[in-house]
Amino acid sequence: MKPPIDMNEAEIRARFDFSRATRGRFADRYQAGHTVILLDHDPDGGESILPADSGQVETTRQSGIRVFASQVRQAGLRLVEPSKKNGIDFFICSGARANEDNTSLPVKLKTSIHEVFSLDKKESRIPRLLVAYVWHAKEPKDSRIYALTYDQALEIVKKKAYSTTKSWIDEGGYSVTHAGAELKEMLREYQMTPEKWRQRLQSI
Repeated sequence: MKPPIDMNEAEIRARFDFSRATRGRFADRYQAGHTVILLDHDPDGGESILPADSGQVETTRQSGIRVFASQVRQAGLRLVEPSKKNGIDFFICSGARANEDNTSLPVKLKTSIHEVFSLDKKESRIPRLLVAYVWHAKEPKDSRIYALTYDQALEIVKKKAYSTTKSWIDEGGYSVTHAGAELKEMLREYQMTPEKWRQRLQSI
């Protein structure tokens, strides 16, 4: 049996082509030149929100969660993390605990520094799921939050003919990095405010 190859990061980069390694939770940090180290716990188990005065640089995900959580709190509601993710990032509820009946809303949170709209077919499996998008997550004053049910987001995918693309048909999802004027207009009615979050919860 051959002995394990012992190479440092520079040797690994020289030997292998990582130019197309753009998928995954840590892709943005890797492409920016940061070394990504996975600890011996589930990296998808949650992402902490850094204290505002920590002096550390927040990731886009952490900034987006902060913006999202702030708006939900302004609505007088609570965010509860599920014990198991299973495609759900948070439950929005009015009490201290979330449950599986009709008193809370499961949310899939998508954050970006630009104006990314995406949908994945597997998200249709989660009953009553709200897909929430935080745009301009790094700029809280300019950030916007949209929240759609899967069916509402799917309707946009069909109207924009994204559903005819190879990505949607073969890979089960589609993503737009920079939303154009037409897509923004379609999303306008789903832009959230604290009052709209209260209405959402009251309507279920």
